[in-house]
Amino acid sequence: MPVRMSSNQFMYNYQHSLNLAYQKQTKLFEDADGSSIHRPSDDSVAYSQLLRYQNAQSENDQYTRNVNNALSWMTHSQASLDHISQIMQTFTGKVVDAGNDSNNESDMVAISKEMMVQIEEVVATANVQEGDRYLFSGQRDLTRPFTLSTSEVDRGLAKTLDNNQISFFKGNNVDEQTSLTQMLTLEDDDGNTYYLDTSDGNIYTKEFVDNGYKDAIALGTPKLLDTNYAANTVSNKANFRVGYLKLGIYAEEAMGVEGNTDGFRVSNFFDSRGVLLDGIDNDITMTMQHPITRMVDTGELDDDDNPIMEEEVVKDSINLHFTTIKQKIVDYAGDERYISMVKLNGAADQVSDIVNVTGYDMFGTDIFDDAASGNERSGCAMLNQMLTVQQQVANADMEWASSDGITVARVTSSTITYAETKVGTRAQLYESFKTMLERQGDNILEDITNVSATDVAKLATDLMTQQMLYNLSLSMGGRILPQTLADYL
Repeated sequence: MPVRMSSNQFMYNYQHSLNLAYQKQTKLFEDADGSSIHRPSDDSVAYSQLLRYQNAQSENDQYTRNVNNALSWMTHSQASLDHISQIMQTFTGKVVDAGNDSNNESDMVAISKEMMVQIEEVVATANVQEGDRYLFSGQRDLTRPFTLSTSEVDRGLAKTLDNNQISFFKGNNVDEQTSLTQMLTLEDDDGNTYYLDTSDGNIYTKEFVDNGYKDAIALGTPKLLDTNYAANTVSNKANFRVGYLKLGIYAEEAMGVEGNTDGFRVSNFFDSRGVLLDGIDNDITMTMQHPITRMVDTGELDDDDNPIMEEEVVKDSINLHFTTIKQKIVDYAGDERYISMVKLNGAADQVSDIVNVTGYDMFGTDIFDDAASGNERSGCAMLNQMLTVQQQVANADMEWASSDGITVARVTSSTITYAETKVGTRAQLYESFKTMLERQGDNILEDITNVSATDVAKLATDLMTQQMLYNLSLSMGGRILPQTLADYL
């Protein structure tokens, strides 16, 4: 018996088929954006792969931004350090000019003014910003790092050792790359000059430190080329001291004892910038290596009825005071913490991820803030030493400029160059990672394309087919379906 279909059922079947055709057409239009996967139901396996690739792409984009920011930071830092390095070359030339004994006082004053202009330019360049962030302030990058004082203070005068003096008095255990090797200058009540080695407490005459040590070497004390020279120096150099100070020994923190001293420390008299502390008695007592003695009569006789004489110490110490100089100083308001910009997933590399340079890297340490001083590092040590050089030139001290001044200028220039080299090395590393990240980005994009990209040729064919079928369905439906109930009846 034939089955009769009602008009409602006929209409439902037609509309259902038409909607399915429309959905296929809509899906094809959706794939026209270039991706064949828009939801898990499209292809669950491919969709999970797509999510992994998209996460990798997001990570790669973030590391690329980090690398670009780091390169921008280091490019600005390199440019500033290069400018400071050029200023230091000019400054060194001025110090050499000042050491010429043909200069008169007016010449020295003129040179010192030029040197002050150069120091001010170094300070201004060291305060450079990228946006609102200071490049050389450490993690206090919103704080201006360097400030040049407007007034003068009493700063300790240091004796800066050249390479030969370093070899004799210090051996090989010094960091000549980022630190000035120095002694403190002292005077006695008669105006005689002495130098204090703060690492061991030995005190030498100015004459011995300047030239006498050469005679000591020539007379058979440790030779410069002796392989055991450093060890021999430590054991023999005390033979040439005129006196010594007992050094204070800081207690170990692990013992729970606050570190204080029973002897001399630089920090007892000077702050980390070399400024003489307020209210400090600038006098110390030197124990003499060879006390002054005399022979006195004991009032007794020996077996031959001769008076018995004995040696009596007349003087076993000398009163000394530190030599100071009136000069301007620079303060550093930054810190010594580094800024890292991670360039690769995994554990952070605190060495190679560093992108900034601090004042401690640029201007090293001197005798007032080195490890033996008892002070924290100042971040502006060699800047203040440059100001000492400038003031000594203004005071027309040509001898000091030709020895200590030139050494200070050259070591400062070397330290700036060293900091610039470190930044350049890290910049090259980031450049190589930038290239690697670009290649990884291309590979990830290719993976995403392979797993989700639409076959354009097939899409175009399917879309034209579905469009044609849909239009035919609409046309056929318009002819066979009754438009009104009257037509149907």
